Amino acid sequence: MKKILFIIMCFTQSVMADGVQIYNNIEGVGTEIVKHSKIQVHYTGKLQDGTKFDSSFDRGEPFSFQIGLRQVIEGWEIGLMGMKVGGKRTLIIPSELAYGERGAGDLIPPNATLTFDVEIVSVQKPGYGLVKATEIKSLQENGYKFIDIRTKKERDHTGIIPGSLEITAFDIYGNFVPEFMKTFRDLVELDDNTVFISNEGEIASMLANGFVEQLQATNMYALEGGIQELIKQNFKLEKK
Repeated sequence: MKKILFIIMCFTQSVMADGVQIYNNIEGVGTEIVKHSKIQVHYTGKLQDGTKFDSSFDRGEPFSFQIGLRQVIEGWEIGLMGMKVGGKRTLIIPSELAYGERGAGDLIPPNATLTFDVEIVSVQKPGYGLVKATEIKSLQENGYKFIDIRTKKERDHTGIIPGSLEITAFDIYGNFVPEFMKTFRDLVELDDNTVFISNEGEIASMLANGFVEQLQATNMYALEGGIQELIKQNFKLEKK
């Protein structure tokens, strides 16, 4: 059986993504998995010797979670990105992207490389949108509010998008600033079209997702690539 699996995998498209070996068995169709997608996935997990330690197929119910919230091992976060409904992959995940030195109970020993056969059942797009640099001017003209959530030091260093509001969401240690929500509510209505701006886009996306998931906001966006992407494109930033 192992020899058959090896032969099949040799003729299957394979890529390495951030330490995860990915074999694309079936491409899938429709909505693609991106950061903060809500997905349902069927899977079977095996150790290197072929021992099966878990399977949603056996339970008859797919596993549901949201990408990007650390609800699953890092190898899954990497290996499932870009998949579509009906897509099937085999993921070979090293221990450092799985359960590491501790393992997982009696099922997964320490330092175990894991193999997962996964099949995407459903994909729901994130509830927030992404804004590109080329869209900034037109969105501002249409009343979108741009909120620069970086620290004052970061804003002073790079400059800001002209017309954006400055409301720091996280301090230099990554801690959420308690005053953020009050200041935000004083300047912005929850149903306003709002674009969050961070340094590289990741934190802005996380905040936009939080507003959607926890506050049921419907018009939240994040600047794709953040300020660093604007700098690459020679976007004119305003320094005070």
